[in-house]
Amino acid sequence: MPQRAEVFSARAARLRQLADGHPLGDYLRLMAALVDAQQRVLDNFQTERPSPESIEQAQQHCMPLVPATGGYDAGRWQPLLTPLLDAVASQPGVSPAVKAVIDRVRAADPASLEAGAQALLAGHGKGVDAASAPFLMAALQVLWTGVASTFDAGEVPMLDVPNVCPVCGTLPVASVVRIGGAHEGYRYLACGLCSTEWHMVRVKCTHCEASEHVAYHVVDKAGDAAASGEDVAAADGGILKGKDGRPKLDEAAKRVASSPIRAESCDDCHSYRKIFYQDKDPFVEPVADDLASLALDVLMGEAGYARANGNPLLWQNAEEA
Repeated sequence: MPQRAEVFSARAARLRQLADGHPLGDYLRLMAALVDAQQRVLDNFQTERPSPESIEQAQQHCMPLVPATGGYDAGRWQPLLTPLLDAVASQPGVSPAVKAVIDRVRAADPASLEAGAQALLAGHGKGVDAASAPFLMAALQVLWTGVASTFDAGEVPMLDVPNVCPVCGTLPVASVVRIGGAHEGYRYLACGLCSTEWHMVRVKCTHCEASEHVAYHVVDKAGDAAASGEDVAAADGGILKGKDGRPKLDEAAKRVASSPIRAESCDDCHSYRKIFYQDKDPFVEPVADDLASLALDVLMGEAGYARANGNPLLWQNAEEA
C-alpha cells in the first residue's frame, strides 16, 4: 500500500534526478514541483474512509474498494486543486505558457472541472484540455492515494480481473520488479491514480493476460533504435530464454537483459506497458520513470504497438494517442 508520508516526495525526487541532462528536463522539473506540492497537500489532508458497509460489500464481491467512477470524489477533490496550482505558479522561472494554463484552470467553473475530472477518471478524457489534465489528475491522485494509504494489505480483495487496481479499479501505468525481502523478484503493477501496487506474475501481458507472444524491447544508447527480444522471456531468476528453454544471448537479448526499463509487448493484443527492474536501478519509480522514457513510447508506436494506457502527468486524448 502507498506510504503516505513519502509517496509523492519520493516521486518528486526521482523526477528531479531524471531531469538532469534529459531532453525533457524542464517538464520533468515542473512535474517535480507539482508532485512536491501533492505531498504537502496530502500531509495536511484529512482522509475519509468509505463506510464499513461499503468496504465489506466490495470485499465480499471481489470489487475495488473505492472505485474511481463510484462517486467517492464528489465534493472532495476540487478543494485540493487550488493549493497545487498556487504551489506551481509560485515556482521561480515558471513559463508564461504554464501560468496561462494555471490561470485557465483557476477560471474554470466547478461544473466544467467536474466534467473534466470524471472524463479522466473514466479513462477516456474526451474533450479534456491536455495541458490542464495533469493538474486535475494531481488533485485526484492526492484524494485517492490518501484513502488507499488507510487500508492494510489484508483488507484489499483479490479481484477477478487481475490487471486493474484492487483499490480504485484503474488500469496500471506500468509495472516494476522489486528487490528485497519477501518482494524479491516479484512483479507488481502500479496504479497511477492511488499509488497502490499489486502482484501479477511475470511474462504475461498486463492488458489481455496472454503469455504466448510476449516480448521485451529497449532503446539503444544512441536513442534512435529499439533492440527487441521477439521471443525472449525474463524468467523469475532474471535469465533470458527463448521458447525452446535455452539461454538466448544474442546482442538484442543482452541489451534487453541489462536495461532497467523495458517495454513488454504482446502480439495477441498489440499493446504494451513498460516494466522497470529494481535490480538494474534500485531507484526506479513507475510514474516518474515512465514519464521520462518517452523515447521508448515513440519507438513502440513506430513498431505498431499501442500504449495500454497513459501517464497521469502527461495526458493524451484518445484521438491523439
